[in-house]
Amino acid sequence: MTPARGRPMDRRLRVRGWLRTQTPLHVGGVAVDPAEALPVAVDGQDRVYVPGTSLAGALRAWMRGADPRPEVLDDLWGFADDGEPGGARASRVVVRDAVITATTGTDGDGIPDDPLDPRSLPVRHGVGIDRVTGAAAPGFLYARTIVPPGRYLAFELDIETTLDHLDRDRARLHALLAALKAEEVGLGAGNGRGLGVVTLLPSPLAVHEHDFTGRAGLLAFLGGEPEPFDESRVDESAADLPARREMLTVQLRWRPDAPVMVRATGEGAAINTLPLTTEIGRDAVRLTLSGSSLKGALRGHAEFIERTARGLDAPPPPLRDGEDDDAARRHAGAFLDQLDELDAVRALFGAARREDARGHPWGAGALRVHECVSETAVPSEVWDIVVDGLPDDDPDPALRPPVRDALAARGLDQADHVAIDRWTGGAADHLLFSVLEPHGIDWEPIRLTVDLTRLGGHRDVAVALLLLVLRDLERRRIPLGGMVNRGFGDVTITSVEFRGNGWTSRTTLADALRGEGPAAAWREYTTLEPTGGAR
Repeated sequence: MTPARGRPMDRRLRVRGWLRTQTPLHVGGVAVDPAEALPVAVDGQDRVYVPGTSLAGALRAWMRGADPRPEVLDDLWGFADDGEPGGARASRVVVRDAVITATTGTDGDGIPDDPLDPRSLPVRHGVGIDRVTGAAAPGFLYARTIVPPGRYLAFELDIETTLDHLDRDRARLHALLAALKAEEVGLGAGNGRGLGVVTLLPSPLAVHEHDFTGRAGLLAFLGGEPEPFDESRVDESAADLPARREMLTVQLRWRPDAPVMVRATGEGAAINTLPLTTEIGRDAVRLTLSGSSLKGALRGHAEFIERTARGLDAPPPPLRDGEDDDAARRHAGAFLDQLDELDAVRALFGAARREDARGHPWGAGALRVHECVSETAVPSEVWDIVVDGLPDDDPDPALRPPVRDALAARGLDQADHVAIDRWTGGAADHLLFSVLEPHGIDWEPIRLTVDLTRLGGHRDVAVALLLLVLRDLERRRIPLGGMVNRGFGDVTITSVEFRGNGWTSRTTLADALRGEGPAAAWREYTTLEPTGGAR
């Protein structure tokens, strides 16, 4: 046999399967108009997809674990060194672009045959809240297009290996596939707000090992009958992966005591204000408390706790002295000052600037707040009538009794409100509005994940702050969702379950609060002299 030339490859481990989106996903594309929502990435055929570079980056980050060195795993993932000629190596892992589809169907060539139409995808909106005025911060309205849950990514990955590295690469692939099945690898933007959770489907899933060292293996490959990947031959101890990141998970079981909802963008055909929903498959929608809304409520209260304990007032917004660019920049700067002034909050929830006035580096927060959806589902055909109304030949915008009954059976009722004229005491003209209020909705638990490794030296202080926030949430001091100044958002926490940081499911919130490590670190932290923050 002629000796092989170039980069050696004795065997190839190949994976062909599907990743399912468990929560909304956003992988950014090219924005044409900065005033429009951030688009998703599309390929040359106008198909929504996740570039292989994005997938590879997420997979490599998971493999690197808690090791801060960028060069770790260079032998597998490759590296570039501009300092020396030839001082670079291509990755031995080949990750292909992942087309996103509505089903797992493929044509005769294995190409997905039901790709998503980027023009049909929903848009999520958000806004920054000024900590002093409680109103929307000027210049901080944002929107992004998302891929709904229940969609599929065509997942294709190869690992080129040699006999010397075969056992180790088998073990690393086995660990990576287990992590994907356990939803440990997040994709795209907004991971800290619950976006990008995916899972590897157990079927259809094909994992093969191609043997290129002899005639039999080559013929098997060419004949389409490669050797299946035998997990029984995997020595998990041979993976030699860096230490895993230490994580703390918190699960909050709860029930609403008042309507709890995040307001959807736009109005319905007959009802002005609708709750935010997430499409689950093609047949139903579920009410949604977005991760950004939940995280915003928790962060706002965490700032309140730290400012009270340390005696720091939030920097006020500048006086309104015009609407020019300078005024807008001053407003934006004041809002960023509010976000970046508190070290414990920054460590837990993230920083707004890449670097503040004290030289603290920018970084994502250690806390991840997952999306919370209702257990109650509404049929899509009913919800389409609520949002878009009946066909055009029916001029009556009011909901028909069958639709009202279908909503009421699921705990949703229309409530009509009117503004009162301050002079006459009667109803103000043209100011009647309606809300579809959820009164009898059952919800999934709220899930929080804290990357304790990311916290570093702020670990005990940040964990203490999180426990104080959970204590106040349990004491019904933190409303969730929107319209909380109008009687919405009251919740009761029925249980708090921990896992990690030395705690188990038997550890109560009171037990965690009595822990001496976080308590002592918090006492020491709050006695520090105020530094004036980023002002």
